Amino acid sequence: IEAMIYTVGHPAAAVTEAASSCDVELVSVSGAPINKLVADNSFYRVATIPGGMYAGSPNDTRTFGVGATVITSADVPDKVVYTVVKAVFDNFADFKKLHPAFRNLDEKQMISDGLSAPLHAGAVKYYNERGWM
Repeated sequence: IEAMIYTVGHPAAAVTEAASSCDVELVSVSGAPINKLVADNSFYRVATIPGGMYAGSPNDTRTFGVGATVITSADVPDKVVYTVVKAVFDNFADFKKLHPAFRNLDEKQMISDGLSAPLHAGAVKYYNERGWM
């Protein structure tokens, strides 16, 4: 295979396996077409695959993708959502250790980039307390 496009969350076991069994080079995608794609579609965002995540890719790779969103009903009481959000962000270092995909999460990006739903009032209360909004 000379080239392929693979849509996946990172780190991905399939990419790790491919990179460990043959020469793999991740290629950055950026520029006006990607900027337009992200600007025109709120669910897309610019992303970076960190250098060293895969064998043969020592440098950061610029790309785009969709972010995962934690969604709840607007009917869930503000206090419940506030408590969950506070538990995640007050223990963020531990949260990031729960799964390899969480390793590169950034708190402020999580509440602003690629949002696919409105923020719940309970979450907004916590973000305001932290000075993020």
